[in-house]
Amino acid sequence: MAPREETMKIPRPIGKFLLIGTCTLGAACGAAGPGSTAGSGTAPGEGAHDEGARAPQGGILTQTSGADATASAPAASVAGAASAGAKRSAASAPAHGDARPSAGDAGGGERSPTPVIPPNTAVLHIGDSFTLAGFAQALKPRMKALGARYEVKSEQSSYTVTWAPKMELLVANTQPDLVIISLGANEVANTDPPAHGPAIRRLVKSIGKRPCVWVTPPLWRKDTGIIDVIRENSAPCRLFDSDTLVRAPIPRQSDHIHPNDEGGAVWAEAFWNWLEAERARDSELDAAGQPDAGRSPWALRAGPAEEHLRRPALAMP
Repeated sequence: MAPREETMKIPRPIGKFLLIGTCTLGAACGAAGPGSTAGSGTAPGEGAHDEGARAPQGGILTQTSGADATASAPAASVAGAASAGAKRSAASAPAHGDARPSAGDAGGGERSPTPVIPPNTAVLHIGDSFTLAGFAQALKPRMKALGARYEVKSEQSSYTVTWAPKMELLVANTQPDLVIISLGANEVANTDPPAHGPAIRRLVKSIGKRPCVWVTPPLWRKDTGIIDVIRENSAPCRLFDSDTLVRAPIPRQSDHIHPNDEGGAVWAEAFWNWLEAERARDSELDAAGQPDAGRSPWALRAGPAEEHLRRPALAMP
């Protein structure tokens, strides 16, 4: 008997949330659709950057009996940008761990290799609308090349406080080998950023000992302190500070807030190069006393102390 298919349209925004979809390898990630707008609901004191912004389209969620659910969404023009970004990345990416010397390099000896990523590792990527603003779409072919199962969970107009209560269940259902968090964009104008510290700590605690990276949003305006709150509360996850580590300008959509396809590819390329450089070498894991059993191939180096400190105050002109 042929498998039975159930087709369900992803709902329109209700209140302040819209499920953008789950992106699994073999299905197109949602791409920014012309003319679509974000939900208008906001949390008190938030920047509401999604108001009037061009949001990724949800498309159709198709579930086939006996198969994983996947989101079928328009591919748009992101494929070309992602392909170009991947070519730039291949040409410019440092060798595994070349950014900093590892514990095994101190004596000038031969560098130990980073663990090979075996097929079928799971990568869970959660975030707000910035996640699907070209960023996850450009990461997808890189994950696919490694044979990774890349699952993207994105909610428009979402916040650290709205993700914290559901993160534990997400991790339990996905059993990820690596977790990527892309949150903070909707909190850049928050009137009380420190109040979000407990939610950030709860998110990180839900991940357990799995390798994780918090990717801060590339800012389009000065924030009121949420980036520092994320820095101070996101350990032991590593932190990728997009404003510091993305050297190239990030082209934006017409709202001048969200990256466009090209901007998302630039952002993803910088993040991927950093991720490759920060993967832990076998010698570092051995030195840390981490047993071979249960060792994640996505294990990351310990970050520098300043990674989780407040940013230095900018000198006034």
